[in-house]
Amino acid sequence: MIDIKTLRQSSSSGFSLIEVMICLMIFSILLGFSTHLFQRQRALLQLQRVVHAFIADAQLTRQYSRELSTFISMRPLSSNQWNHGWQIQVGDLSKEQGVRVLKQYAFHAETLTSHIQVAEDQLKPSQQFTDMSTPRKTRHISFNRGQIAVLHNGGFVANRIIWQHQHYPDLIRHIILGPGGRWRICNPKEDNQACINH
Repeated sequence: MIDIKTLRQSSSSGFSLIEVMICLMIFSILLGFSTHLFQRQRALLQLQRVVHAFIADAQLTRQYSRELSTFISMRPLSSNQWNHGWQIQVGDLSKEQGVRVLKQYAFHAETLTSHIQVAEDQLKPSQQFTDMSTPRKTRHISFNRGQIAVLHNGGFVANRIIWQHQHYPDLIRHIILGPGGRWRICNPKEDNQACINH
């Protein structure tokens, strides 16, 4: 004879289909949210990698200039656009002959840096370390015997560049070179000092 009381207890001890579906739905929501956070954090690391590499190589350019006691530049790798990367070189900016490359930092599709770009729409024509004194408006950060960044005609560059992630446009960092030759990284969302775009 079947005991109805025992049957009820055994049926109530399992999970119903609705409960399983609710658990799966909650799990998928949490998974989607955590994936988004992971991708965003990865994007932030990509941005920071480029920002710190840019400043480190600009400082290295100045150090080379001081040590070699000559005019050394950091300039875009190709097409006068920083988006492709940059190189540190000894030699005249206006002539390709006699130029010696000391270091390169290239953006490749297979590396983390391939998703970072310059926020062109947020910059004035004279920014991005653009030398308005040259006919082709050459972009460069140049040092003469360790002196702070100079233009081709000898003037001083007080300038900035804005790096942005392609997939997360709100991830932005301003790199600002101040009059004293000091670098500052500014996050427009969090920095107490506003990233004022003069």
